Amino acid sequence: MPFATAATATPAATADAPVAFAELVDGGIARPARYLGNERGVEPRDWSAARVRWALTYPEVYEVGASNLGHVLLYAILNAVPGQLCDRAYLPAPDLAARLRERGAPLFAVESHRPLTAFDILGFSLSYELGGTNILEMLDLAGIPIRAADRGDLPLDDPASPPLIFAGGPTATGNPEPFAPFFDFLALGDGEELLPEIGLVVAEGRAAGLGRRALLRDLAEVPGVYVPSLYAPGPDGVSLLPLEPGLAPRIQRRTATPMPHYAMGLVPHIETVHDRLTVEIRRGCTRGCRFCQPGMLTRPARDVEPEAVIEAVEEGMLRTGYSDFSLLSLSCSDYLSLPAVGVELRNRLAEHNVSLTLPSQRVDRFDTSIAHILGGTRRAGLTFAPEAGTQRLRDIVNKGLTDAELLRGIRTAMENGYNRVKLYFMIGLPGETDADVLGIVDTCRGLQQQCRDLGRLQLNLTISNFTPKPHTPFQWHSVSTAEFRRRQQLLRDALRPLRGIKTNYTDVRLSAVEDFVGRGDRRLAPVIEAAWRAGAGLDAWFESADRSHAAWTGAIEAAGLGGSYRALEMGGWSAAEAFASGDLEAFCRQPLPWDHIDSGVDKAWLAEDLGRALGAAVVPDCSFEGCSSCGVCGPELGHNVVIPPPPVPPPLPPRAPASERVCRLRFAFAKTGSLALISHLDTLRLMERALRRSGLPVSFTGGFHPLPRLQVALPLPLGVEGLHEWLDLDFAAPVDPETARRRLQAELSAELTLLSAVAVPLATPGLAQQIRSAEWRFTLRPAPQEEAPDQAVPDPGALAPASLTPERWAAAVAALLEATSLPWQDQDKKGRPRERECRPYLLDLRLVQAEGPTGAGADQVLDLEAAVDPQGRSLRPDHLRHWLSTGLGQPLVLGPVQRRCLRLDAC
Repeated sequence: MPFATAATATPAATADAPVAFAELVDGGIARPARYLGNERGVEPRDWSAARVRWALTYPEVYEVGASNLGHVLLYAILNAVPGQLCDRAYLPAPDLAARLRERGAPLFAVESHRPLTAFDILGFSLSYELGGTNILEMLDLAGIPIRAADRGDLPLDDPASPPLIFAGGPTATGNPEPFAPFFDFLALGDGEELLPEIGLVVAEGRAAGLGRRALLRDLAEVPGVYVPSLYAPGPDGVSLLPLEPGLAPRIQRRTATPMPHYAMGLVPHIETVHDRLTVEIRRGCTRGCRFCQPGMLTRPARDVEPEAVIEAVEEGMLRTGYSDFSLLSLSCSDYLSLPAVGVELRNRLAEHNVSLTLPSQRVDRFDTSIAHILGGTRRAGLTFAPEAGTQRLRDIVNKGLTDAELLRGIRTAMENGYNRVKLYFMIGLPGETDADVLGIVDTCRGLQQQCRDLGRLQLNLTISNFTPKPHTPFQWHSVSTAEFRRRQQLLRDALRPLRGIKTNYTDVRLSAVEDFVGRGDRRLAPVIEAAWRAGAGLDAWFESADRSHAAWTGAIEAAGLGGSYRALEMGGWSAAEAFASGDLEAFCRQPLPWDHIDSGVDKAWLAEDLGRALGAAVVPDCSFEGCSSCGVCGPELGHNVVIPPPPVPPPLPPRAPASERVCRLRFAFAKTGSLALISHLDTLRLMERALRRSGLPVSFTGGFHPLPRLQVALPLPLGVEGLHEWLDLDFAAPVDPETARRRLQAELSAELTLLSAVAVPLATPGLAQQIRSAEWRFTLRPAPQEEAPDQAVPDPGALAPASLTPERWAAAVAALLEATSLPWQDQDKKGRPRERECRPYLLDLRLVQAEGPTGAGADQVLDLEAAVDPQGRSLRPDHLRHWLSTGLGQPLVLGPVQRRCLRLDAC
């Protein structure tokens, strides 16, 4: 649904003013902490002093975007550039998106809460072919024209000028053409050096008052910047040619040296997809897997200095308080310093109760030294990617893995205590036959049988569908949705008799659309827009698959491209094999929509490598063997940097976290302001990280996942402020209460205040057994008819709000206090109806003089005192809202709610 932009009705003087955040984001929004923007690591920014204002906008929900390393790195780097300011924005969940549209409010940046239209540059991460619909959703919610051609030519300083809109990321670099009409420019390749350069050009153009077109022409001179409006299809209808003299005919991507120190910037308040510190150890991969676009677009390979990795992780763990860290690379096992770095980190962090995880690894390089450094106090799983089930097919795709190496790696894993392993396979690979599909089954069966002497091997399989990618030797290949379905069923049937194997399959429908868009051209921009308007979005989420597929296929048909959807550019693998050598070369010389993007890998080399694939010839890894002459290495993109591994230090014996219980401190605390929008579980996670940063000698539980011995008296409902709550902490060494309070408070937000700390005996009963009552203050107001809560079903002749006089409020409160029974009906966790008697919990209910307007129809403030039983059952203000709504014959809604105090036996 198009967005009726609020900016058009807002005076220019207030165009960059923050939105009414508290009215938009409250306890009625799912996981409202997504939008707070006050994570640890966020620093105050001087809006007025910034020459250029960026908003890095990740087109996914916060939990995905906030854990993306590239997003975090670029945010930190831009904020380190003098005169530049960088904020962040994420795709709002459907509930907030609906509220923004309903209230005519624009999408905002999470830190400043300013509308996205207030910024100079909005940068999107385009990392997935179907992510374009999410970008259009964000542009529309922000009130920004979704097509670059509709954004005018005003200078950026003009309040009516939209920001410059650009994208970066793997899909933007691989083939930007389907998305080109939506962007003013695209940043190709690594952004660490490129984005600051863009910022300097924009600052100069902004200061000079340049119009949008002139500024984009200047940006086109920056290496790695592609301005689509300055290029158009040539006579063949496919090749993109520059429209002005002096423009580069091909735009080369940028490369940069990894900067691991910037990885420790932010610590989210809520659990994210990758809820750990992530540090890059190697960028680029030269293994040469022929299906792998990242391996082609990130060359050359560049190792990070081992000491830089160690320093970044050690400092990052101390600054963030994370319990886990991950070392990131496309192929961690190819980082030769991994064993030495891993052992050194385990030695240095041995007393901090932390664990190391690695992404998918090369099974042929997995050995005892790597197995030793993984895990810690918590052991994560192992993931390997054989990709294909037979040696023949692995040679065709240049996987460089033998059956013997696969077995050796799995046995090494089991010998080191890993009895559950995750394996990635693909179906639909070029040259694949039914025998290769069934080879996946044979591989799994063989691994289980040949490792039986080590125990029972449990396998979790992920079966993805091969989709050809630009800039790879298989970019000319074609796949069939019908064949995907048939091969998936063939595999399901063959795996069914095996035990100890769980299998997940990628949805073939979305794979088909992904392929169609990924190798398309500008003619697909209307399809992407129509799919978004038809409801496509969050396409990578399982629950969105049906809706997204229907929207995409409908848009493709409506655009008249149904006939070419899933068209076979080259036919199947047998057609490729039928080509004579010269004919195959001639076919591969034909123009492709992404030929103007210079990845550094020669197109002719890709065609030659396709020929080698036809012969199942393996090309060695050029990082460790001879050059394969792909064309990347040179003065522009650099060369492979492989650092010789340092000696592996002697490992220190593992140490379990301290579990002794020497003393217990009881803290009174207040949780107010925006932190009321953080859930109970996220509050516990926040507290655990603060404890780690504080260095206090906390006592940990035992078991697989040791946690601090921390107990909160009674969870606060989401959106409720707590003015006097309680928590108990056990320590493994004597600690002075006031010293502990000060050290822990230094690691907490001012909105989570430790009011006091006292020592209590270890034998003291748990807090839950000591709570006697809770004191609440809450506001009730008459509900507009459309907001009437479901539980409140007033009489059809309900009184108007103006008739809710103080006398009627007093009578309703008195009636509740005099009632002998207050039944409450709801459902248990299994959805079964239940009823319980709540009258024993109602100790007192009082009317409080409200601030502001008084009299009939005004908000009413009430104080509630409710008993709490040992199981934590009690009354909440919403119970009272329901009963008072019924008694007054008027729907009511809750306003601000505070739990002012929890009364303990000792209080």
